[in-house]
Amino acid sequence: MINQVVFLKLLVNKTIKTEKNPAIFLDRDGTLTQRADLTWKKSQIKISPKITPFLRQFNKKNIPIIIITNQPVVARGWISEKGVEKLHQIIQKRIKKQKALINKFYFCPHHPEATIKKYRKNCDCRKPKIGLFKKAAKEFNINLSRSVTIGDMTQDILAGKKAGTKTILINSGHGGRDKKYNISPEYIAKTTADALKLAQKILK
Repeated sequence: MINQVVFLKLLVNKTIKTEKNPAIFLDRDGTLTQRADLTWKKSQIKISPKITPFLRQFNKKNIPIIIITNQPVVARGWISEKGVEKLHQIIQKRIKKQKALINKFYFCPHHPEATIKKYRKNCDCRKPKIGLFKKAAKEFNINLSRSVTIGDMTQDILAGKKAGTKTILINSGHGGRDKKYNISPEYIAKTTADALKLAQKILK
């Protein structure tokens, strides 16, 4: 017969493992990094200012920081998928120097009008579709309804809303001026740092 104390410990451990946690979903170009336009060179990478202290705080709270980005530069043949991964390694290395961490980078290499045929598709991973949000939620045990999406384009906001997250549009980067989708965020912030500060309050 199982000891009652042991049973309660097992029950608590099971609850901890099955409880889903919130996450921060960030766009890359124009949000995590300063350059809003297509990026495919190391020299083009500059981390958005004043964000690493907030990233560290989320790290300490075990709140995953997930990057979800469309990278049509692959579909255009400007860079390979491995090349994109190398850029992400560079970004991660720079952030780690500030004692912060990105939990994972997810990117879509496809485009409906891709130059390279194998990438020419209407996929589920290209924002505003939410295939990569679902993949991250499964991999990191994320409660999307408790999470926050931050981006500088309307496709980021639409994707975040479709995924069921709260959304913050930043005025830097494209600042929503692409107007590709008629969508309004729950919140607006001046910069990525301001958005992360706001996200802290939302997730309290």
